[in-house]
Amino acid sequence: MNVFVLSEDPVACRVKKSIPWWMYANVFSLDAPLVAVVWLYVLARAWNVNYVEPLLPVVLALVVWIVYATDRLLDCKWKQETSFSLRHRVHQQSEKRFIIAIGIVVIAVAVISLNFLQWSIVQTAMLPLAATIGFFALSFFGPSNQRVSYSKNLLAGYAFAWGVGAGLIGLLGLPQPSNLLKLFAPEMLVFGLLCVINITAVDLWVKGSDELDEDAEEWALTMPLMILAFFSVLMMRTSDKHESSPFYISMLIAAALMYVVNRMRCHLSANFLRVSIDLILLIAALFFFLIS
Repeated sequence: MNVFVLSEDPVACRVKKSIPWWMYANVFSLDAPLVAVVWLYVLARAWNVNYVEPLLPVVLALVVWIVYATDRLLDCKWKQETSFSLRHRVHQQSEKRFIIAIGIVVIAVAVISLNFLQWSIVQTAMLPLAATIGFFALSFFGPSNQRVSYSKNLLAGYAFAWGVGAGLIGLLGLPQPSNLLKLFAPEMLVFGLLCVINITAVDLWVKGSDELDEDAEEWALTMPLMILAFFSVLMMRTSDKHESSPFYISMLIAAALMYVVNRMRCHLSANFLRVSIDLILLIAALFFFLIS
């Protein structure tokens, strides 16, 4: 049984709670780094990248954790909400510890990137960095009471996808213009769309939309999933099937799982819905490795 113990300081919202074991990764912003590293190796196999620098997945995981932890801390500062999610309350309760940890990790990422990674990797990371800065700018200047921000979700989804693929593109040793074009390869566009849908799904499932009714909310996810499935099938038919089929099949699996959860969302808890997003991406990656 989960027990909440609220401190006398209502502004700090200090909460002590026994966290279910299956939510630890989500609560401490460890889920997104795990997904990012797994999909780094999915894209590496899909693009036939035979060598991945050992420190690249480490830096990727640390950078993703910095972004997610910072975003949740800023949410607690900027948004005027009466009840935050469990993950936000944990970040809010341990704000000073998270700030110290973020500072240490930022220094570690800078040292590793500038001294141990290939410079082409750092250069290619500029686009996802710009998208991430744009996301935080929209968070700061956008309406604070808006439940679902599709522009923010678009930037966040592609910042994540580009961040996962940028290091691999840098490893390919292509000239800089070619690097940027590779970030718009079909695999990146489809994976980015999946990430955008995942982020939007959490908002619609947990927060709901101010502009849409229940039926419209369902179609707000069903239609993008249909587009994702259509482009996945199209790419399977127009590209080298032996090389690309496993990747696009994993996209279809993710879309199908997302559709099932979307249909069942009313019967599932908010915490499970948050965790299910990461599980869907991990299951799709697992199928990719099994069939590739």
